[in-house]
Amino acid sequence: MTSLSHNTIALWKNRSWFRAAMPCFCFLVLFSACQTPAETRTEPNAYYDVENFVQNQIKLFSQQQPSIEKTMVVGEDEEKRNTRAVDWQKEMELFLQADINKPAYRLSYATARPDSLTYEYRLQTEEDLPVRFLKVVLDEDNGKPAVIEAKISSENKLYESEKNLSMRCEERAGIWQITSYRIQGFQELVISDRKPFDVRVIVQ
Repeated sequence: MTSLSHNTIALWKNRSWFRAAMPCFCFLVLFSACQTPAETRTEPNAYYDVENFVQNQIKLFSQQQPSIEKTMVVGEDEEKRNTRAVDWQKEMELFLQADINKPAYRLSYATARPDSLTYEYRLQTEEDLPVRFLKVVLDEDNGKPAVIEAKISSENKLYESEKNLSMRCEERAGIWQITSYRIQGFQELVISDRKPFDVRVIVQ
């Protein structure tokens, strides 16, 4: 499993319960950095371009610096923060990792269209790829993503993890933007018990 975002760790670092869990999260951050190497795309995208949409949102929020309300739960511990001090590139890291438009993945996912506004992609091969499922629902009026959902899983001899991502978008002051997102899941290392986590964010 990859880690929660670096920004989430920064928000928690003064909590004693989080300091106890820090070695686990640091390991996952390092693994995340190595998991998705950059690839040069020379062919048309086979799947919906999630990366481009998220990168545009990162640019927008980096300029606007909106306030967010973030609720973070690890195990039985919970903390809530309101802040504008957000590194949006790091904050959106997991959603960028949900993009499946890599040349090596072109035949790895089955595409379904339940309706004209919905794209669903499921891993259909035996490959051990991190993104198991991706769903994009477009807004009926402007054709931009209104909902993005993904499941990212990892497992090896050292750890097992699962992350379920969801994002909601709508128009505010004439601009289409993310209004909320959530990351739920668990991580389990061989040296520790399973730790469920839940991060919920409202963009204000």
